[in-house]
This record gives sequence, structure tokens and C-alpha cells, in this order.
Amino acid sequence: MSGRQLIAGTLPRAERRGRVERHLLALSGGGYRGLFTATVLARLEDEIGGVSVARRFDMVAGTSIGGILAIGLACGVPGASLAAVLRGHAPAIFRPRPVTFGGLVGARYGSAGLAKAITTALTPSMAQRPFREIPAPLIICAIDELTSAPRIFRTDAASGGQGDDVPTIDVALATSAAPTYFPPHRIDGRNHVDGGLIANAPDMLLLTEAIRLYGSSVEECHLLSVGTAGSPRLGRVTGSPGKFGWAARHGLIDLIMSAQEVLALRQAEALGPGTFMRIDAEPPQPIALDTVDTPTTELLVTLAHQAVDKVKGTRAEKVRRFLAHVPAREAR
Repeated sequence: MSGRQLIAGTLPRAERRGRVERHLLALSGGGYRGLFTATVLARLEDEIGGVSVARRFDMVAGTSIGGILAIGLACGVPGASLAAVLRGHAPAIFRPRPVTFGGLVGARYGSAGLAKAITTALTPSMAQRPFREIPAPLIICAIDELTSAPRIFRTDAASGGQGDDVPTIDVALATSAAPTYFPPHRIDGRNHVDGGLIANAPDMLLLTEAIRLYGSSVEECHLLSVGTAGSPRLGRVTGSPGKFGWAARHGLIDLIMSAQEVLALRQAEALGPGTFMRIDAEPPQPIALDTVDTPTTELLVTLAHQAVDKVKGTRAEKVRRFLAHVPAREAR
């Protein structure tokens, strides 16, 4: 998918087989609704005494805002700090550009505010560090705009030493460049756009990558998936069937991302991993990717706490198993 041939079972045989449980963390995309995700992650870290939740998983994957959060976690940034940066920088990230007519003749927002938020969360040196050097098995999804091909960015730890030698901030900006919302991001002379168009919920991508890297069976994989309090964006059933009609009635980009997410989650669950647990919530009304007002902020935080409380009440043992897991790299 990324132009490199990665063979199955890249890790040494002793680290691959023998009924070894592999715990996987998938973080969905959803714009500012990523505040829900970051708050959930902060709550999970509270459960394990402030230890980074990334240290409890063998591999992490994220797309769009989920990709940015996954990068932050893998770099050791606490979930609470990620949530604080997102809240503090949201007005600058989603500050409309002039003369774009709501994104019809150009990206609605520039990338400068998002780049500053990412740099603040990671620190300038971490933001410029080659992505391959992040010391955790991490995969992030984007799309090559010219070819429509997936671009899967992998750290060395997620690719047997064949990771992407690209500045980390470039990966973060590429995975979150949602069409009409943010401009494409250029890497190696090619434009990249949001991976949410094909893997807004990166669950299936994560499962296949883990099976390839570790040589695991599906049953040996235990997947924790965290959403963004999304819900189907309801469109009108009447109106023009043309391009502008679809955009006006449905919010076409949001529709594509939501549909992909539903399909991926159903496929992942049907595949039958050893554990499949989704932490998510449905708001009383759909929340747009770029709604950043105070009531929305408060609602996302409230929904996140309610979602964690619910899963702790109904699947407490599964939550404990996820948070007690120590990957082989951490046990050394």
C-alpha cells in the first residue's frame, strides 16, 4: 500500500508465534470530536496510574484526528494533555479562511493552526523527528491524491525496521487533511489527503497489519476501538442529485467517512478477534467535524466520561485485561 514490499511475520520467529496475545488500539477520525477520544484516553490512563495507554498495546493505529492522537500517545504525551491542546487550539484550527464559500472553491480552513497545535502537543523536536523513529508500533493512514492509493505510514517498530523516513508532523498533517476542510498536505512532492476517506475507523487496517507483522491468528488479536461520538449525518431526501445537491443535502465528505467507519467496524467484529470492544457514544444530535463551541465541548467531555463508565460497568473484566497487558517490548 505504501510502495514497499513488507513480508508476513517481519519479527523474529520467537516473537511471533506461540499463542501470544496481541493487544491493538484503533482510534477513529472525526475532527474536533476527537476531544471525545482524547478524554476517553485520559480516563483510561487514570485507571493505570497515569501510565501512557500506548504502553499497554502491541500496536496502535489512527486516522485523521485519531492519527494525531495516536502519534501523541506513541510519543509519550498524556491523553489529558492532548485533550487540553485540542480544546485550547480549536478556535485557531477551525478559523474560516476568507473567500472559500464554505469550502466550495478552496479548503475551508488553513493548516497553520493545526500545525501549531500538533507542534505544541509534541514539542518542536518531536514534531520534526522522523516518523520511523517513534519507539512504538504505530501505523497512520492517508491517501495519495494523485493515484488514490492508500499511503500507510509505519514506524520501524511496525514494519521490521522499514519505517517511513518522513517528519512526524508531515504524517500528522497528511492523515488529517480532510477534503474541503483542510488543504492537501505535500510529502515527497505528492499531495496527500485524509485517510478517513478509506479508513476513518482503522480497525481492519490494524488487524491486517498486526497479523502480517506478528504472524498472529485473528483469535490472538484483542482490539480496543475508540470512536469520536459520531452519528449518521442525516440528509434531506429531496433535491438535486447533482454534485452541489449531494454536498448540500448530505455533507458528502462526512457521509463517505461515516459509511466507511460503519462498514469497517462491522467487518472487524464479524472477523471474530479474541476481543472486540468499541468505546463510543451517540450524541443527541449529529455533531459536525468543525463545531467547536462551548456547549459542544462540554457535551463531548460528558459523553466521554459516560462512555467509559458504561464500558467499565458492562465489560469491566475486558477493560482490566486491556489495561493490564504488557507488550513484549515493555517487558524487556
